[in-house]
Amino acid sequence: MVLLAAAAFAMPAMAIEPGYEQWQVKVQTADLDLSSAEGQRALDKRLAQALTRLCGQPTTFTREDLAALEACRAEAMQSAAPQIDAARTLRAVAVASNR
Repeated sequence: MVLLAAAAFAMPAMAIEPGYEQWQVKVQTADLDLSSAEGQRALDKRLAQALTRLCGQPTTFTREDLAALEACRAEAMQSAAPQIDAARTLRAVAVASNR
């Protein structure tokens, strides 16, 4: 399982100030074969859906709105990167050890 997290208003997760909330979305990975291209695509799709739930979609397309959306997505992916890498590595090791 991968946990994506971001603070409201795209604040850095480690520097949450009073009045801001940290939101989290769990992404299930246990049912995916991450050693296969199909499993990787499924994970990417789940991550994209989780990012939309976490960061939303712009209702207007101003530069500021798009920048805030991209900042939220980047922050969430950065915070989840070690978990994503670990899930991919764990699956690859598990598959390799079964051969």
